[in-house]
Amino acid sequence: EVETPVEIQVQAPATQPAPLVQQQQPVPMEDTQVNSQEQTASNTRRAEQGDGGINPNSHLGIAESDIMYRVTNWRRMDLREKLNQPFFSKNNEITRYLIDGVRSGLLKVYTNDSLTTELSSESFSKNLMYENTEGGLSEEEKAAGFGKASADDGWGGDTKKAAPAKKGTGTTAATEDDGWGGSTAKKTNPKNATAPKQNDGFGDEPTASAGGAPIEYFPQELTILEIKEDFIFDRKRSRAYNDIHALTIIIPAEKTSRGFDVPVASFRYKDLDKYFRSNPTKFIWYNSLNQAQHKNMADAFDLRLFQARLIKQSNANDAFLTDIYGGEKQGLVKSQQLEYKLMEFEHNLWEY
Repeated sequence: EVETPVEIQVQAPATQPAPLVQQQQPVPMEDTQVNSQEQTASNTRRAEQGDGGINPNSHLGIAESDIMYRVTNWRRMDLREKLNQPFFSKNNEITRYLIDGVRSGLLKVYTNDSLTTELSSESFSKNLMYENTEGGLSEEEKAAGFGKASADDGWGGDTKKAAPAKKGTGTTAATEDDGWGGSTAKKTNPKNATAPKQNDGFGDEPTASAGGAPIEYFPQELTILEIKEDFIFDRKRSRAYNDIHALTIIIPAEKTSRGFDVPVASFRYKDLDKYFRSNPTKFIWYNSLNQAQHKNMADAFDLRLFQARLIKQSNANDAFLTDIYGGEKQGLVKSQQLEYKLMEFEHNLWEY
């Protein structure tokens, strides 16, 4: 007998219906642009208010949460040095452009590099004046009592002592010194009396002594700039940046009667960057080696095409290197050491 195969029916398991997946609607491009613009505007407002983690004086706009390391440096830039002369070419001095920007109302000016207190244009012009150009006494000398009228001639006599009156008149005769310590009545001849001399236009007439017009420093005389910047390491971009915050015009010590450097005013570098880039063909860094490759001053600062010695680094006493280490030579040596230290700090963050 031949056995017939038995058919086994296998029932397929019941399948659960697939859950409905709700498809996300594509976001319109217009909404994305609006959100981006709102975010940008929000970041700008937060940066201006100073509560959004971005320093309002920073022109790089790096968030505080992205800064892994920061140290503030002050540098002295002497525009007479060979490396800095492109910023100080004839009729193209950076100090000239800064002064013109303030007087034209394009730049704000501050009392110091903290950039908290604005300086009026009148005060700015006053800071540019030579000291005691009016030929008189300073305010400190006047407060000390100099220049006050006194009847004492310093020898116990009275310089304003009047001569005895003539008989029959109620007036006092004019007196003149006879050369022997006495005084005699000054005789005048009515025939020789002349009227007051009129101005004949030749400049030989006597004039009253008065202070001349105030004299300002020329832009060529303002040869020192002080730079305040932050050396920071950005953890997001994994590189170091020099974030310039302020530039300060300094009157050099040899141009002042005080014998030391005198600051004129400070500028926010963020404003200067926009000011320089507003006219790329005017605010140029002069390239004497290739006149076809002049650069804008803003680009020259970004490319660090200048030489500025480090004179102070952030410390608890806010002291300069020369004050900390006791001398100009010691301060110069320490300045070079700090430069190499910053360079090695960035180098040692990398592995090859």
